[in-house]
Amino acid sequence: MSLTWGSFNAADPLSQADFNITSASCKSNGSIIPKNANTTRFVFSWEDSSGNLLGSSNQILSLSPGNYKLNYTLDGSSTYTINFSVPEVLPNATTQNNLIIACDENSLRVRADRFSSSTIVNFKWEDESGVIIGTNEFINLTAGQYYLTLTDEYGCSSNRASIRIKVASERPLIDQSRAVITSSRCLSPDGSITGLIVSSSDEGPYTYIWRNSAGDQVGDRLDLVGVQAGKYRLTARLTAGLCERISEEIVVNQRNPLISSTSSVVSKSADCELLNGGITGVQTNATSFRWIGVDKKTVAITLDMVNVKEGYYELILSNEFGCQETLGPFHVKAGNPPITMQSMPVIKNDSCNLGIGSILGANVVASGIRYSWADASGREISTDPDLRNVKAGDYLLTIRNSSCSQSYPYTIQNIEIQLPAPVLENKFVCSAAEILISFAETAPLYRIYYENGNLLQESRNRNFIINVKDNVTYYGAIGNGACESVRTAFKVIIGEASIKIPSSFSPNNDGTNDTWILKGIEVYNTADVKIYNRYGVLVYHSCNPANVFDGKRDGNDLPSGVYYYIIKLTNECNPLTGSVTILR
Repeated sequence: MSLTWGSFNAADPLSQADFNITSASCKSNGSIIPKNANTTRFVFSWEDSSGNLLGSSNQILSLSPGNYKLNYTLDGSSTYTINFSVPEVLPNATTQNNLIIACDENSLRVRADRFSSSTIVNFKWEDESGVIIGTNEFINLTAGQYYLTLTDEYGCSSNRASIRIKVASERPLIDQSRAVITSSRCLSPDGSITGLIVSSSDEGPYTYIWRNSAGDQVGDRLDLVGVQAGKYRLTARLTAGLCERISEEIVVNQRNPLISSTSSVVSKSADCELLNGGITGVQTNATSFRWIGVDKKTVAITLDMVNVKEGYYELILSNEFGCQETLGPFHVKAGNPPITMQSMPVIKNDSCNLGIGSILGANVVASGIRYSWADASGREISTDPDLRNVKAGDYLLTIRNSSCSQSYPYTIQNIEIQLPAPVLENKFVCSAAEILISFAETAPLYRIYYENGNLLQESRNRNFIINVKDNVTYYGAIGNGACESVRTAFKVIIGEASIKIPSSFSPNNDGTNDTWILKGIEVYNTADVKIYNRYGVLVYHSCNPANVFDGKRDGNDLPSGVYYYIIKLTNECNPLTGSVTILR
């Protein structure tokens, strides 16, 4: 628990966590001290592991390593007990019994390896007889048995650690003067190196390792047999030792060797980053040839390599005896640079199939160049740097000079533009006649369609003359190339034809034909309707097309009979006249 000294757990007021424990060295300087000095409510009693009373204060000092017990009460409570352990802290010297002197050396520099939480102030090195031979952290030792003791700042000594130094083994000698070297066939490696003599003052045994020029192990006996042509070295050491001897390089030659010369080689550069470089002029007695690139892929199987790109290449030669040789690398250099597009042209798409597309601004780095534009069929359509006034499609720009040719494909798209719908008003005429339809918008093309979608007229003039005989709905649109606006509907209404005037009605409240309804008059907002009796007296008058005549005047039923109407649709049209009969 955490000691607050204000309120306590009655079951266990204190624990080890409420004390600081200091480890003890050889000087009995250990201690157990409470973390909070306010212990007035407690009564303490300290004992060692033998039960001897050590004190009754709240702390205990000058302790040796060991186990201790604290008995205490709180405000006269029953006795509580806490057990403590004071650890020992002494310097420790590390045993080192497998130290080996390096090959061809007489002594070994040794460092005092140790562990200690205190500062080491003295190093005592002793030989096997106990004679002190050094007092520093580092010492040079010959083969033999030694001991190390440490003393720290408190005067405490460590254990006496064993230090054993072993002598390095002898490095054997290799005599190559009597070596017998047998050359190797190509297909079936049968080369050998025998006759070497390995010796030392020790009788052995020895361990052998043969390695080729790549460092790969190829044998583990004194005689090396069954190897291919190449360069080899023998490494020998006493089996019980570590010191090695490496022989001089020994060469196993090849029978029926390949003979080649590169003194007359000619390298042709690759121009324009194309496959037109080459290597020619290799002289050889080989019968098979294979050129490879840096990716190890075959690029040619002839003695002369042609039509390759810039890069490094190797020539693998072989003969009928299975012998193989690799020449190179050979460098095909980059020749004249390719035609480079310094900045890509700007493509302007066509619109509405008007043929206004263009490809402008091809900036090319090269000299003596010629431009050629071709369409999708391959037909040349321009030799200018810029391509103008073309329709949507695929185009190919080819740029050439004396060495290089480069082609660039481009695509011009057709962009359909949504033209704004024209604003057209309904037309009213009093009778069948020729009417003028005018578009307010400015456009390259104007069209008028029948209601069924068939084209009535098309013109670049915004004014149309149409002969109208009946009420009809037309659609108007503006166009630009292949683009057309949304079609706007407008009506042409003929006054006489638009109004349906009943000759009679029966206002008897039976729900059938009770009012005189003028069909079509609703389109005339200010139509003036007057009805007179046979004496010329006005019995009904309305300028609202929503009103209907119900056979009454001032709320009273009019008598059956014939009445006369005058209908004036607009000020421009002659009034419509006639009679209507009221039936009762």
